Amino acid sequence: MFTPLRYQVTLADCYPTSVLNALVWLFERDELPGATLQRIYAYCLDGIERGIVGSYTSEHASLALMDWLGEFKTRSFAITTEVVNGRELHLRPSSGVLRWLRRGGVAIVDVRITTVTTHSILALSAGADHLDFWDPYMRGTRYDYGRGASRLETDGHSPNLRVTKSWLDSPRTRRYSFGPLAERSGVLIRRTKRGRRRSRAAA
Repeated sequence: MFTPLRYQVTLADCYPTSVLNALVWLFERDELPGATLQRIYAYCLDGIERGIVGSYTSEHASLALMDWLGEFKTRSFAITTEVVNGRELHLRPSSGVLRWLRRGGVAIVDVRITTVTTHSILALSAGADHLDFWDPYMRGTRYDYGRGASRLETDGHSPNLRVTKSWLDSPRTRRYSFGPLAERSGVLIRRTKRGRRRSRAAA
C-alpha cells in the first residue's frame, strides 16, 4: 500500500518532508524501513538562525543524508541518489532532472520564495511544457504562486502543483523558479529495488 504524501508541520521542515515524500512516492509502506525515517530527522534541521535551533537544513546535512540513504539497503529498499547544483540544475534537453523523471525517479529541488528564501519541493513527473510537484507547504487558496505555477487538486496520491518549464528554469529571482544559476540546488532519487510502482499522474 502506498501512503499519501504529507505536508510539513513547521516553517522549517520542507527539506526532510520532501525527502520523506520521495521515499513514500517510490516505495510501498511495508517496503520502507523505519531506519530511513530516523536518519532523515537525525541529519536534517541542523541549522541555527537567530539563536533558534532547527531553523533549516544545511547543505552539509543534505549531502550526508544522501550518502547514507544511497548506502543503506535492505531486502526491499535500495535507492540511487545524485546531487545537482549550480549550472547542473536546468531543464534543457540534456537535463538530469528530466532524465531521472522519465526513468521513474523523483527530484527534490529548491525554488525561490523571496530574494533570500528558498523552499524544497518534490518533482514527480514531467510533461511537454511543465513539471508536476508535491509542494509540502500547505498554502491558502488565495496564495499567488506566480504566473508560471498553478495549484492542482489532489487526494495525496497525485501532484498538488504544476509549474511551467520556462518559469521554473528562469535565472531571475521570482517565486517558484530555480533562480540564479550559481545558487541552484537539487537531489535526484531513484529506487533500484524492483517492486510495484505508484501509478504516475497523467502528464
